Amino acid sequence: MTWVHVDSAALGDSVLDLYERDGVYMIRVDGWELMNGAYHESEDRLGELAARLARSPDPDILVGGLGLGFTLASLHRHLGGAGRVTVAELSEAVIRWFERYTRPRTLDDHPARIRHGDVLAVAAEGPTFDVILLDVDNGPEPLSAAGNAALYGADGLGTLRRALKADGILMVWSAFEDPAFVDRARSAGFSPASLPVFRPGRAEPFHLVYVLSASPFLPGELDRFGLQRL
Repeated sequence: MTWVHVDSAALGDSVLDLYERDGVYMIRVDGWELMNGAYHESEDRLGELAARLARSPDPDILVGGLGLGFTLASLHRHLGGAGRVTVAELSEAVIRWFERYTRPRTLDDHPARIRHGDVLAVAAEGPTFDVILLDVDNGPEPLSAAGNAALYGADGLGTLRRALKADGILMVWSAFEDPAFVDRARSAGFSPASLPVFRPGRAEPFHLVYVLSASPFLPGELDRFGLQRL
């Protein structure tokens, strides 16, 4: 069965396209696949890890990027009703698609606050967060919008660190390793680590999550969560 085009929307100079196949949705940007509901292990793991890494029993979490909602759904599931989640999404169309096509009913009892806007601007408003997740591109370089480059530079990382509590965590989903990004994160005052994400039955990781702590990792924390110090 082929993918059926559902809708299109402009995002700056780019074009987002929503496709559907047998109840599964996919978003492409300028023809490149950005996310696909057929496989969302990374998003599931990202939400789970954010809930587990939060150093507060009732955390405030900011998610940059709504997408198809898998990261948000995983967060909701693993928080178990605790905490408060804010999602910043640049595209009004993505928010509309989520509400119309992919929003899980499990969010009805503990809805997130979804805001149309840039995650850096939302982060800078305060108050500070326990965890900030960036799930807006395929890694620490702009893909879905050229303006996302600011997220991964020295100034953006500084803004995000100031938006975190003293023991807060910044997490960045990535399809590739980026040593230069790690160096910038370290210069911004983060303690960097990463988590490889595997598909079932695969020996090699197919994605990774950068885990950047605003304070040094606690003894045993890296081993407990399967993180690799960078």
